[in-house]
Amino acid sequence: MSTTLFNAYVAFSKAIGDYWAGTTTDAGTATTLVDSSLMGKSNDWVKTGNCHVILAEEPGGSAAIYDERKVTALDNTTGTLTTLTFAAAPGTGIDYYLNRIFSPSEIKLALVRAAPKVFPFLYSKIFDETKVAGNWLKDGSLEYWSSSSALAYWTTDTCTLTQDSTAFEYIHGNYSAKLSGSAGNISQSITNNDDLKYLRGKRVTLKLRGKSDTASSLRAGVYDGLTLTYTDYHAGDSAWDSESSSWYKEVDISPEATAVQVLVYHDNAAAVDIVDDIRLIGPNYPKVYIGNLSLAQDYPRRVSLFSLDGVKDEPIPIREYEIDSEYLYLKSDWRDYRMRIEGYGYLDFLSSGVASTAWTATITLDEPQLQVLIAEAAVSLYSSMAAQYTDGGNKYSIERLSYWALERDRLQYKFQMPTISIRGRRGIQ
Repeated sequence: MSTTLFNAYVAFSKAIGDYWAGTTTDAGTATTLVDSSLMGKSNDWVKTGNCHVILAEEPGGSAAIYDERKVTALDNTTGTLTTLTFAAAPGTGIDYYLNRIFSPSEIKLALVRAAPKVFPFLYSKIFDETKVAGNWLKDGSLEYWSSSSALAYWTTDTCTLTQDSTAFEYIHGNYSAKLSGSAGNISQSITNNDDLKYLRGKRVTLKLRGKSDTASSLRAGVYDGLTLTYTDYHAGDSAWDSESSSWYKEVDISPEATAVQVLVYHDNAAAVDIVDDIRLIGPNYPKVYIGNLSLAQDYPRRVSLFSLDGVKDEPIPIREYEIDSEYLYLKSDWRDYRMRIEGYGYLDFLSSGVASTAWTATITLDEPQLQVLIAEAAVSLYSSMAAQYTDGGNKYSIERLSYWALERDRLQYKFQMPTISIRGRRGIQ
């Protein structure tokens, strides 16, 4: 269920009655677009002061798809539009769209601005199972990447790090970390996670899931500035390790520790190692960082726990917790339980998971709920028009604004998304 920004633009144009779709019938030039179907239009059809065309295909294999230009004139004897200079001549057989009220760029930005404004009637559903109660590590599930080769909360040393979303190569969430190339490691220390300093003088248990195609390559360790304590090596049998205690390591961190660091090692340059679900369980750690879940106002609607991996067990609703800024604080001592956090997020157009204004960016909406977004964008554009125009233009824009404001309200209540039920008592409101 998703719609590209370009398709939302097309739907918007149709909804407000500012829509013309055509296909070029002649090569034209960099400043002309030819479509014989325009011969049925009067020349002043394009004389609105804001007439624009946008190409829906690449002209002649150039990289000028979605090229948008202002139209200055129409010659209806040949169906030729004169435009400002295109990046490349449109050519023959190229699909295009034409708008006479708002430009495609104006419509695009209005749709992007409208996306969060349709909340709470429409929203992005947040369903996250990457957090572990009592885990002192940030992003032990390795879900947050600043690029496909760099984790947001982990540091890479020497080895090649790659985000891995291949089926059966991750345990939880959507990704695991693949380590290859030169021997090295990934690590998390107080530089990435300041709370680790509170583990001085404490006993912790390091756990992780991993697979490796080479013996004596994949292992992990805890370093306190004085002693580096390792886990056993993975067997190197190209299979995920079993959840056995032999893979886990209890470590006593010195009261005199000058560092608290967790490292995952790739010790053999010829190996390919994959790691996921890294946990550092120690004294009660009630904080759970939820600022990276995209929850509206960092407010979850339901929080549950799973024992083990949560595959077979029914989730246990949590009754007692508090929200403070971007953290969820557990009031009971839950340790080593995977969490399910559910809630609502603001909608946005995304490309590779990042907010984007590219025409290819997508939003998790389709018809008929897309019409709510369109109505909100129309309210924004006609409000802007009403503020700029006078006399007849002002009267027209106010009438359209009034219509679309009422239409938005009607559509919001008709097509609003269902709410998530809340189990148990909420923490701080």
